[in-house]
Amino acid sequence: MNNIDTRGADAAPPGQDAEPPAANTPYWLLWSTGIAACVLGAVAFILWGIGSAGIVLDMIVAFCT
Repeated sequence: MNNIDTRGADAAPPGQDAEPPAANTPYWLLWSTGIAACVLGAVAFILWGIGSAGIVLDMIVAFCT
């Protein structure tokens, strides 16, 4: 097994040559998507509890057709 480092003495450690992330990353888009998913999940559970699975499944069929 060869344990000789062939990168040279002036090479940067792994991961050190990567650029930092941009400062204007749209985290608001991720948060709004996550909040919308949680709200839709909560609404589905509420509808499921009120009128059983029939209401939720009927709404899905009506939306998809």
